Amino acid sequence: MLDGARHFATIKTKSVTMKEKLVSYYKRVRFLLGIKPSSLEIPTPPPELEVPPMYPELGRKKRFLGLRLKGWHLSKRAKLCVVACVVIAVILVSTFAFLSGAFQINAIKPSANDSANSPSPSPTPVPKATNAPSDSPTQNPVANDIQSPQPTPTQSKHPPGVITSSPVVNSTVWEEVAAYAWAYFQPGVGVDPSTGLLYASLEFHGFTDWDLGGYIQAVIDAQELGLVGTNDSDGWGSYARFNYVLTFLETRPLNNYSYPYQFYYSNGQPDLTDSCNETVDIVDIGRLLVALNNLRDFSETYNLNLTQRINNLVYDSNNNGVNYTALVPDIQSNMQNSNSIYAYYIDSGFGSFFPAVANASEDVMNNIVNSPTIQTFNVTLPDVPLTGDPLFCSVFELNNNDSQLMNLAYQFYNASAAEYNATGKYAAFSEGGAIGAYVYEWVVDTYGQVWTISSVGQTSYDMEPIIFTKIAFSFLALYNTTYARNMAIFLEAAMPEPTYGYCEGADNYGDNIANPGSNSNSLILDAALYAIQKSP
Repeated sequence: MLDGARHFATIKTKSVTMKEKLVSYYKRVRFLLGIKPSSLEIPTPPPELEVPPMYPELGRKKRFLGLRLKGWHLSKRAKLCVVACVVIAVILVSTFAFLSGAFQINAIKPSANDSANSPSPSPTPVPKATNAPSDSPTQNPVANDIQSPQPTPTQSKHPPGVITSSPVVNSTVWEEVAAYAWAYFQPGVGVDPSTGLLYASLEFHGFTDWDLGGYIQAVIDAQELGLVGTNDSDGWGSYARFNYVLTFLETRPLNNYSYPYQFYYSNGQPDLTDSCNETVDIVDIGRLLVALNNLRDFSETYNLNLTQRINNLVYDSNNNGVNYTALVPDIQSNMQNSNSIYAYYIDSGFGSFFPAVANASEDVMNNIVNSPTIQTFNVTLPDVPLTGDPLFCSVFELNNNDSQLMNLAYQFYNASAAEYNATGKYAAFSEGGAIGAYVYEWVVDTYGQVWTISSVGQTSYDMEPIIFTKIAFSFLALYNTTYARNMAIFLEAAMPEPTYGYCEGADNYGDNIANPGSNSNSLILDAALYAIQKSP
């Protein structure tokens, strides 16, 4: 969840003491689990923890104009500049008004039907957002398409993408999408060819337990999709890959309290400079347990004989292992009150191994469903922390996808489509790497605010939201609507060709494109497998 990509993307200007790390680390885990701080604990990190501006040139522009943020005092030179600019602006506006009257151009609105012969990256009408009926969580809302404002189309610098060039998004298309996503996990690209361990991104050759869980899931998906075999002749079949991961988990160095470090490098050694050495990230561990449980089932299906090794990892801490059992009381103490989608996902991981918390995720979902509601663009959502990654990982990776979870995913989608209808900007909120930071985009955050962005330290982050590729493809796999398809087309045009996997995403202006990473491509593989399996 705290993706390794954050490690390389965040700009650091000052050193941070271990005490400050622990405070930020503890608050972050509480924040993701939906544990609201008291009024005295509202996060106000010290100046040295604040993330620098994403676009420092904005600061330079303020200095050029001679502006002071407090009081807005202008220098004499700045005043002369402002007056001159106003005069020029008046002249330009008058000229433009004359020309626009003389040369009136009628805008051509796209057809509501997809064009089979000339697919375009320009958005077409999007579905009108409505609340999903409780008895039909996957109802296709495309029948209520309406005309909407449109973001400026991005001119693609490469051949049309898979979605763009296909009039119908079918299993063949999803197989191509999956092959692109799997390209990230090739040795020397997103996987260390010496150790078989993953890279969180092309830039950061390290990972967290959250990333490691995503990699396990990606290999499972790839074999189900026929992209890799059990014992491929090149030595990179699924069994070899799982063996690398399990061997690492069985032998990795642990911190002073016998829990995983926050970051490990792809050589298997911990990052001692930035890893939290005095605590444990229960969120990251929960995601790893989800993947290990899925690997147990996968092992039985394909006769990999890995079940006993997995059980020993989780239950036996005597041989330099992690004492996961000691974390169960923390899950028990929070299951009655937590209403975070992160808690739902990670509690499912613990519940799959420990009977004492087998019903923890069910309790959390009941808390979510019974929470007070909040309105955004006429769509009703539960007033709980809500973002894309844990929600769609839950949909695609858990075995207990009841109607409550599917309705929540549909509400999330509807809110995103409604936001586009109202603002003309695509929305696919989640967590991930941006240029200069690792961010969390919340449709609803812990404090009941909608459409907010925060940094790792819970600090409000001012930036144009990223349209995360993994969430756009999740929408497309689940609902296959005009809105979801056009969003995927927009991203295909904005981003580079996914030769080494899909990039994190782009904003609505085609900017802020972070390089491919493990979590994005893992979730895209999840979505592709889901779409293919549900196809007629």
